[in-house]
Amino acid sequence: MAMRERVVVVFLTVAIVTTLGLGGVVAFRFAHPASGSAALRVVAPGSGDAAGSAAVPDPGTPTAPGGAGGASGGTTATGPGGSSAAVTAPGGAPAAATGHGRAGAPAPLPPAVAPGVSGGVITVGGIYDETGPLDATVQRDTVRSLFNQVNAAGGVNGYRLRLVDCDSAFDPTRGHQCSERLIGSGVLAMVGWLSASSEQAETAYLASQGVPVIGGLGVPAEFESPLSFPVSPNLLGPTVEGLSSHAVDLGIKAPAVVVINSPFTAPAAQRITDSLHRHGIHEKSVDFADATKPDYTDLAVKIRLEGADSIIAGLDPFSYARFFQALDRQNFHPTFLGFGLDKKSAEKQYGSAVYNAESVTPFIEPDEHMSLPAMAEYYGTVQRYYPAQVEALDVYTEATWVAAKLFVEALHRLGSTPPTPRSLVESLNHIAGWNNGLTEPLSFAPGPHDPNHCLQWIRNQQGTWHTYSGWNCF
Repeated sequence: MAMRERVVVVFLTVAIVTTLGLGGVVAFRFAHPASGSAALRVVAPGSGDAAGSAAVPDPGTPTAPGGAGGASGGTTATGPGGSSAAVTAPGGAPAAATGHGRAGAPAPLPPAVAPGVSGGVITVGGIYDETGPLDATVQRDTVRSLFNQVNAAGGVNGYRLRLVDCDSAFDPTRGHQCSERLIGSGVLAMVGWLSASSEQAETAYLASQGVPVIGGLGVPAEFESPLSFPVSPNLLGPTVEGLSSHAVDLGIKAPAVVVINSPFTAPAAQRITDSLHRHGIHEKSVDFADATKPDYTDLAVKIRLEGADSIIAGLDPFSYARFFQALDRQNFHPTFLGFGLDKKSAEKQYGSAVYNAESVTPFIEPDEHMSLPAMAEYYGTVQRYYPAQVEALDVYTEATWVAAKLFVEALHRLGSTPPTPRSLVESLNHIAGWNNGLTEPLSFAPGPHDPNHCLQWIRNQQGTWHTYSGWNCF
């Protein structure tokens, strides 16, 4: 591919993410009333939910199966098979947190009692940026799709699975409220969450409460706790090194660096530029893109006038769309290197500006791999339960899917052992060489976890992502 004028390096940190009928997931949701505080409400499956994403009722008007109205603020739901499952606080909850989001605080042993396990149902939590500038409902529905598939096949060791989701709304305060509410409602673990606004602080907080966390965006805190089990590479580790290494392959010398504004923007930018410098690449500028900004024309003009030879970027898919549109309006089409560019719903807004863009990915890209059994299962399951979300699938939903599969794998391995936070962590720590079909095999052991260091190079060829490398591990 001929080098274009410049490469914008966008280091990605964010992404996007209802309930189902008989045999499916019974889902709770924490909604936020006008006061801004998180409130618990029940969203039970309706008969038509399997046809697509179910509409979420207004706060205070929970619906029962079949659409019948329930009592406002109710705290029980109809479980799989019609059983009544009460939402109860976890018995023997861990000691109080040593501080909200306190990085490096020692994680206690997870409790040996069974919060989140009642009436033959295992309940887990998930915090998602469902409203605001980002949309992580597709991640939420990806977890629900897998849980519905598992439940339809009879569950795991006699248990059905249920997801309680909470909307962090791209607001760290709400994210912390979500953590407190989920812990208070009684969840076994956090599974497949995605909250760009909150994961860094809340991972440490959840660990301090003895709550296992499975999956996540790849923020630094997720690699520091023995109770956190990420499946994506560390955004400030292998992902940064992969971007820099591939920038060398592309002949980049003086890029503009564009990073989404997030709770760990400053360390992300520093880690990126440090890595670039080690590879003999010196940036022309570093810019922090506001995810709430409707137009990036000023940024596109600035980069065009700086004399950078390229762009390296890490944005969410929605900000990528506005950025590509701004570049197109300037008729400025530099070499573009990023992470997380492969979302079909967003690509419709990218237009031809994304052609020849380069991306790195820690998960097998779907475009040329739909015949793989693991890819077919992933897409087929979401298509079955949430067909309206299929076009929103991307590298982040693959991470969510793999995290949920890892959780189910750990439950399977428990056999007749009762599922508790402690037994779940012990089961996860004995998983070695796990081949999920979408990443290099993953292994876990006691202590902090960092199992995925491998990336592939992909290039957009007239709207199709072409994978042109094997695994590159850093």
